[in-house]
Amino acid sequence: MSSIRITQSVGLGDTNSLNDVKTVQTALNKLLKLIPLTQALVVDGRLHPRPDSSKTIAAIKLFQSKVLNIVRPDGKIDPNGRTHRKINEKLAASTNANLSIVFST
Repeated sequence: MSSIRITQSVGLGDTNSLNDVKTVQTALNKLLKLIPLTQALVVDGRLHPRPDSSKTIAAIKLFQSKVLNIVRPDGKIDPNGRTHRKINEKLAASTNANLSIVFST
């Protein structure tokens, strides 16, 4: 996975279509080394009914805080927005790093 595509926003107060949420959950799981989560997210396409209890939204906020240095993360990923582009950048870098390991051995 070197990039993700979402059709609608994912996160607090957003559309949160099942497939888009699954895509974001899968991508965040691939980037766990960048965000200090204790466990991988369950890829089920759902957000907790209470946003303050959603592990996916917490992971989005942590990514925004740690990787994008956003002081007040909003817990939202908009198609082709800042967070979406940074996730794709980090996924591509991770894929390229894995390829260089394969070719260097």
